[in-house]
Amino acid sequence: MLGISVYFQDLNLKYLEEAKKCGAKYVFTSLHIPEEDYSDLDQKLPLFLEKCHSLGLQVVPDVSPVTFEKLNIPHQDYKQLKRMGFKALRLDYGFDDYEVIKELQKDFYLMLNASVVNDQYLKGAQEAGVDFDKLALTHNFYPHSETGLSLEYFQKKNKTFQKYHLTVQAFVCGDVLKRFPLYEGLPTVEKHRTMNPYVAAVELIHDCGIKDILIGDSEASISTLKNIQAYMDKNIMHIPCHLEKEYEYLYDQEIQVRKDLAEKIVRLTLPRTPDIPIFHNTIRQRGYIVMENKLAGRYSGEVHIIKESLPFEARTNVIGFIHPEYIDIIDYIDAQTTIVFERI
Repeated sequence: MLGISVYFQDLNLKYLEEAKKCGAKYVFTSLHIPEEDYSDLDQKLPLFLEKCHSLGLQVVPDVSPVTFEKLNIPHQDYKQLKRMGFKALRLDYGFDDYEVIKELQKDFYLMLNASVVNDQYLKGAQEAGVDFDKLALTHNFYPHSETGLSLEYFQKKNKTFQKYHLTVQAFVCGDVLKRFPLYEGLPTVEKHRTMNPYVAAVELIHDCGIKDILIGDSEASISTLKNIQAYMDKNIMHIPCHLEKEYEYLYDQEIQVRKDLAEKIVRLTLPRTPDIPIFHNTIRQRGYIVMENKLAGRYSGEVHIIKESLPFEARTNVIGFIHPEYIDIIDYIDAQTTIVFERI
């Protein structure tokens, strides 16, 4: 599932509406950010909750002792959280008592902090009768540059979790409004801090088995949300690119990939066309979109995406290129991928 994050300093109710249209299901929020001004929380919180409930968005507060203080309710009064309309909680730390977890599961879907959960904890939870159908594991995000997880460590942790068939959630950055006070992005994996969030999300889904993608920052673009959702739902990969004028008919088509995957190129299953004129022969850079010309004989008209830079080939016309920010997405194209070329 797709989720966004909301921080009251940057609260934008219109963004909630747009995110819902894009398929978002979760809204993560935190009430214990030291730098945030909560002086008008009593005015903003009811508006926020009412809007989310009207849209059918599930609000997930990051629960710590400070949460209860900010909401002006007694410490650990979870019944009051239920009365306020919360149906899911992200438990940050300090929840080692399985009986407490089981009691909370009567009222809430729980998301535990993946950073503090290990195989021993999960084995104990299973033996204690914790309902794993009402449990997910949510990785942290990391506001300070260079503090995020390595991809290798992240994948190792997730292998442990996947043994228990648990949903694992992770964060990618926003590409419209980064969150205060550092404005350095809020990813789980450090390499994703400087990546396009859509490409980062595709890597998490394709290579790491992540089921739920959450935008960590205050706002992501609508196109990013739509494209993540399309990939999660139907394995449709939108690829922003430029195509030469005579090949613009390729935009916005759903195009299948050949099942027998080539090593150096992605072959698309578009109909071949005989006698394609020779046009724009050059070296084939990674991310170029090319079409075989009449010199290729029966392969004339076949369209490829170049996965690794290749030398000049007289039989191949360069007809376009992928936007540089999205080139790495081609590493995650497989036999089940449907491609949509999207105009830059």
